[in-house]
Amino acid sequence: MTDYTIKPYNESFIEKQVEIGNHFAQKWIAYGQSSVEQVKEVYSRETFDPETRLYCFKGDEMVGYIGANIVDVEEEKIKRAQTRLAFVLPGHEGAFNLLFDQLVEVLKQKEVAEIETPQTILNDNYYEIAEKLGFSKTRTVTEIYLCDPSNVKNFETDNSIADYNYETDVEQVKKQLGETYPNLTGDNLENYVNRIAENENLLGYRVIKKDSEILAYGAATSTQNEGIATISLLIGKSSELKKHIISDLLTKINEAGFKQVAVYLNPETPVEKEEAEDFMAAGFEKSASYDILTKKL
Repeated sequence: MTDYTIKPYNESFIEKQVEIGNHFAQKWIAYGQSSVEQVKEVYSRETFDPETRLYCFKGDEMVGYIGANIVDVEEEKIKRAQTRLAFVLPGHEGAFNLLFDQLVEVLKQKEVAEIETPQTILNDNYYEIAEKLGFSKTRTVTEIYLCDPSNVKNFETDNSIADYNYETDVEQVKKQLGETYPNLTGDNLENYVNRIAENENLLGYRVIKKDSEILAYGAATSTQNEGIATISLLIGKSSELKKHIISDLLTKINEAGFKQVAVYLNPETPVEKEEAEDFMAAGFEKSASYDILTKKL
């Protein structure tokens, strides 16, 4: 007999869902929680399936939740679900398996063939939990590099560095970003550039110029995990220019009082594979990876 009750999706649950998610975002390096407004926007889309959201209560208190997104994999002619597994509050670990087991039953009813979850060893014991549930690694999607910003290795070039200026810099920034990431186009490119510049958590957005030409630029922001910042954007015409940007941003981050900096790079993207060398030269160390683990249903 259990004291826990599993309930289906109700819009009134979103605020508490986000509160529980924030509990994990504030202590995990590799997880960010969307706001209430952002979650509501996602759940208002036609693709949202409320049956794939489950909530665990003890009495009147929500103590955990789990969700999944189902995608049709046309080349394999199967349905695949993606989940981060259950999030449960401390002291309610027993709710974890209840949520997962019920989600699996929902997915089986929807003829889902396999389920996958993104995990890293930096996020408590979730990687180990996934393996005990029968998941196994299929690929790495992100490599995570960490650095203490107080140990800045200075790299400078003969070029001046200054803060980003929207009026004079935005068109060159968009052009260079689009050339570096060809899949980033149109409104997606425009929105990405604006989102970086307007981020309320921005710690520094720095640009290296020669005359009026932008040679390199990068941005750093704080994260939901107190004390940890991230370099979220880096573009440059050479390795030396990129290292100049990195060291400058690390100085800004250190001056702001942050104790650790995280960088997330895709090892399958050639430009980011090369940038890993620049980050390591500046003092970063590869600490973990974000892996996709898969389980057949």
